[in-house]
Amino acid sequence: MTNAVIVGSGVIGLSIAYQLLECAELRPEKLTIIAAHFPQDEPISHEFTSPWAGAHFRPFPHRPETYESDERESKYTRVTYNIFKRLAAEHPESTIQFMKGVDLLEDPPVEYKTLGPGYNSDSLEKFRKLDVAELPRNVAFGCEYRTYCLNAPVYLAFLQEKVRSLCLAHGTKLLQKRMTLNALKQVYTMFPDCTALFNASGQGLQMDGGFDTACFSIRGQTLLLDVPHTTKYDRMTITHQDRLGNWTFVIKRPTADGSAAQFILGGTKQPDDFSVMPRDWDSDALMARGRVLFPELMCDGKFRVARVNVGFRPARRGGSRVEVERSPYGPVIHAYGLGGMGYETSLGVATHALKLYSSTCPAPKL
Repeated sequence: MTNAVIVGSGVIGLSIAYQLLECAELRPEKLTIIAAHFPQDEPISHEFTSPWAGAHFRPFPHRPETYESDERESKYTRVTYNIFKRLAAEHPESTIQFMKGVDLLEDPPVEYKTLGPGYNSDSLEKFRKLDVAELPRNVAFGCEYRTYCLNAPVYLAFLQEKVRSLCLAHGTKLLQKRMTLNALKQVYTMFPDCTALFNASGQGLQMDGGFDTACFSIRGQTLLLDVPHTTKYDRMTITHQDRLGNWTFVIKRPTADGSAAQFILGGTKQPDDFSVMPRDWDSDALMARGRVLFPELMCDGKFRVARVNVGFRPARRGGSRVEVERSPYGPVIHAYGLGGMGYETSLGVATHALKLYSSTCPAPKL
């Protein structure tokens, strides 16, 4: 019996599970997902990054210092984008909504100004550089393109349900085991029938224990807003960067049942900051910038803050790791270290992981 084991139940792990079950040639007879946290857990743990996300697709040009990883991860985002178009059409309950994306920069790097690779009409739909007359005060550069927003917790629950229903439909035995692993090799002790191991553990749990030393966390604090009235942000997502490097963005959180959407106002990017408690000064700074940039989100001159979100993006120096490790216990397909690009890259990473799986592991007997 083929038993594919996935470590991690965030957006990367569940995307791998979903893609694996969708592919008849690779579909295992048994699927095991091991994680300390699962979608729909209450309360949401700060150790579980995926439910706290925005989430939307915001492309950026390849930077000279990280060109190789930027190029690779950009390709992941385009694969995800194309699959999301199908999911949005066929599964409105996924909450994926396509809309206009706008980037506004006060002091743009040269790769933006020259519309470098990854940030032009070659791979972005409805891409257009804004005219000077269209730019807000103090903004030196702007572009628009077609993008999407989604409701992270609801989308995770959608993926989890798709995994369950696909297993039921195709006779794949599903086991979801809640535990914290200390080392990947524990998987082979618990499941000696493991024929493939996908490591979607975010920070990169290693075979003999510990985490990938190239991995680090980026703390993000955002505000979840109730906005009972209609605004232009129902149809667009905007990201603004000021001269000091502060990123301020508004992301719609669509609903699956037609009820009023909420919005994310963000955010912070604080590497190696492990404070799980919301900080008033971070929230105050976000609201101060939001009052200037996105005043339409306020009600009677104030933001209605439903919750302060604190999450930790699992980033990696040198870019994400999506590759095969041939360990003494068996092959491991690593898929971690995506930082704040988990949703944007999710199905592209899963597609790559499955290609590695098909070239490394024996095909299941159909």
